[in-house]
Amino acid sequence: MSSSPLPVVLVGCGAVSRLFYAPALRALSALGELRVIALVDPVVSARAALRESFPEARSHASLTESDAPRDALAIIASPPRWHAEHTLAAFSRGWHALCEKPIAASSADAARMITAADAAGRLLAVGHYKRFFPSSRALKSLCGPAGTLGALRSFSIAEGGPFTWPAASPTFFRRSETPGGVLLDIGVHVFDLLLWWLGAPSDFSYADDAMGGLEANARVKLRFGTITGTVLLSRDWPTPQRYEFVFDRGRVGWTVNDANGLDVTLDGAAWALQGTLRDADREPAATNAQSFIAQLRHVVGAITQRTPLLIDGREGVRALHLIEACYGRRQLLDQPWFTPSETNNARQHALHS
Repeated sequence: MSSSPLPVVLVGCGAVSRLFYAPALRALSALGELRVIALVDPVVSARAALRESFPEARSHASLTESDAPRDALAIIASPPRWHAEHTLAAFSRGWHALCEKPIAASSADAARMITAADAAGRLLAVGHYKRFFPSSRALKSLCGPAGTLGALRSFSIAEGGPFTWPAASPTFFRRSETPGGVLLDIGVHVFDLLLWWLGAPSDFSYADDAMGGLEANARVKLRFGTITGTVLLSRDWPTPQRYEFVFDRGRVGWTVNDANGLDVTLDGAAWALQGTLRDADREPAATNAQSFIAQLRHVVGAITQRTPLLIDGREGVRALHLIEACYGRRQLLDQPWFTPSETNNARQHALHS
């Protein structure tokens, strides 16, 4: 076990780094667990926005300019199309990597990353931080064979709304930079949780509204053995922002990103329980921000203390495999306001999406 702070290279200084990684890195830096030694981004203003948080970090336009020591941790928070290139470059320098979701722009790129990690003897972690929510862990327990409410029968998930993410560049909407729309962006978290809770689906169907560009709305219908479920995702209309589960003996509701809260309704009861999960000491369980810190601390521990890694490359790529399978079965989402002629034209465009 190392007693010195783990050196960290932050690759990509856009919105996810400003809003999520920077606060978590500051928290663990204050505890002496890590130290940010380099900020990497081709955009000068993006690096400058993080210099106040990490004034001692060196500023680089390219990852190749950093002389961080072997065994450093590279956090890959660049656009998805660069994940493979940046991760492979990190491994070639003897660094470990925590790659922001999705693991890569394609499963082929992800396979190269996994192979390179094995060859270099480096850790490849994937940033599916919602697995660290106390609420998602409670749901995993409930969905298991010994769940308190009996067997899961069905579920419905609706997530998303008008796009308000403070993106540092238009890469979210460029297929050359990001190969998918709302399914890749939001759906990767949803699929990661579903695969973690329930395993691989036995069947599914998929539809979205892409007509040559990236999808803004998507619908997935899935079956996990006898369990059926629907996932609705959107970037342009408000959704309920809810996960709803129907069990043999009750229902459970979860609000998107509520890291430590669940709603429970027992069958036959005229009331519902809405509460905050608590740990063994009766303190409120971790919040969203604390869960992100927990993810980062977990990865640091896997490097410095050799503790098991919860989400490595092989685990992290499973959601991407399912996303690619959905795109392979893409159908045009019903849009009843189209005339028959417009529908035919839309279907032709959808074939080339």
